[in-house]
Amino acid sequence: MLKKINWKFRKTHISLTPLTIFINERWNGWGFDIFNLTYNLWEGSLLKMTWVLPNGADKKFTFSGDLFFLRQYLLNKLSDLDDRVLWGTATIWDVNKLWILKIIFK
Repeated sequence: MLKKINWKFRKTHISLTPLTIFINERWNGWGFDIFNLTYNLWEGSLLKMTWVLPNGADKKFTFSGDLFFLRQYLLNKLSDLDDRVLWGTATIWDVNKLWILKIIFK
């Protein structure tokens, strides 16, 4: 019975982390992550905020985050809207959404 269960879920990889605090983690910066969910190659967080602090040489101050598991969805929407504008099939509403998303993901 356990072999069957193991065989059925062999390609499913789920990870749930309630709280992660980053203190210069993998040279990626400082921050925190609340309720991180990883499913296969998709990753989302209820709330994630990370900062990369400048080091005086090549790094500048940068900020990234995720709210209500929306980051990946909004990045895909940004890519789709950018393609629509490129090919000339965008409406005024699409152009406005693209402008807002570009401000968010600057």
